Amino acid sequence: MSNLTAREKAFMYAITLLIIIVLGYFFGIRTLNNKYDDYREELQTLQEKKEFLDQLRENNVSMDKEIQVLEASCKELELSFIDKLETECLQQYVLKTFEEEGCPFLININSADVGMSSVTYPDGTTSPDGLVCMQIGVSYSTTDGYTVTQYNRTPDFTEGAQIPAEETIAELATQMGQGDYAKRTGYHEFLSALKKIANENPSCIKVTSITATEEVGIMTVSATINFYGTSLRNRLSVDDSTKPYTSWTGHRGVDTKGGFIGFPYICDYKDSLWYGCVTMNLKEGSQVKRPFAAYWANVLFDAQLEAAGGDIKVLLNFEGEEAPAETQPAT
Repeated sequence: MSNLTAREKAFMYAITLLIIIVLGYFFGIRTLNNKYDDYREELQTLQEKKEFLDQLRENNVSMDKEIQVLEASCKELELSFIDKLETECLQQYVLKTFEEEGCPFLININSADVGMSSVTYPDGTTSPDGLVCMQIGVSYSTTDGYTVTQYNRTPDFTEGAQIPAEETIAELATQMGQGDYAKRTGYHEFLSALKKIANENPSCIKVTSITATEEVGIMTVSATINFYGTSLRNRLSVDDSTKPYTSWTGHRGVDTKGGFIGFPYICDYKDSLWYGCVTMNLKEGSQVKRPFAAYWANVLFDAQLEAAGGDIKVLLNFEGEEAPAETQPAT
C-alpha cells in the first residue's frame, strides 16, 4: 500500500468509498425503502379496516335502533291481546257487568275454548305461538211485570233474616203488579250490558251472538262473548293490566268453611252466606235425579215432600240450628 502513488491511493479510497456507499444503499436505504413500502401498505390496510369497522359500528347503532323499534312494535302488538284468559276472571267480569246494568237474573253461564287456526311456517312446521279464544255464554231472564223478584238474598227469606220471612212475604204480597214490579225489565238492560262489554276492549272482546226467546210472560235472553288472547313462547312484554276481565275483582274473604261442594238440601252451616237457603227445585218433584237412591226411595221422598206441603224444611225438621260438625258439608 505504501508503494502506491498518491493518485493510486486516492483511486483506492474512492473505490472503497463507492463500495461502502453501494453496500449502504443495498443493505440500508434500499431495505428501509422496502420496509417503508410495507408500512404504507399495512397502513392502508389498517385504514380500510378502520373504515369498515367504523361503518359496521354505525350500522350496529342503526340496527340497535331498528331492533328497539321492532321490539316496541312487538310489545304493542302483544299487549293488544289479553295476556291470560282465566275462566273465573272472565265469568265474574261478565256477571258483574250484567248485574251493574240491571240484569241480574242469571239462568245459565258456561265457558268453552274455541279452536283457532295454527300458524304454519314456509317449511311446513307449525309455530308454537298462536291465537287463543275463550267463549263465555250466558242466559238471563227478564221480569214478568207482576211477580216480586229476588236476587240472591235480596229480599232475604231465610231463617237468619233480620226481618222474619213471614213478615217480608206478607208485605211484598200486597205489592204484586204494582210500582217497580209492574215493569218488565231485563231486555234493554241486557243489551246495555253487552254494549258495555263490547266497548271495553273492541280488539279482543267480540259479542258473537244474541238471541231472545219469548216464554210464558217473560223472555229468555242469551248471548255468547268471545275473548281473544295469545299463547307466546318468547313473550317480550309484561302485561301488568288490572282490567276486570284479566284479574279477579269479585268478592274476597268469603267464608267457605262449610263448603260449596256437596251442598245439602238446606244450607245448615250457620256462618255461610247461604245459611237456611233451599238448594233444590221443589216444583220438579220426582224429576229430581238421585242416582244414589233406590227407585222406591226416590218416589217415597217425593211423596213425603208432597205430604209436607212441599216444604222441605218441614220434611227434614230443619229448625235453623247449626248442624253438628260431622254433618256439615265438606270443603
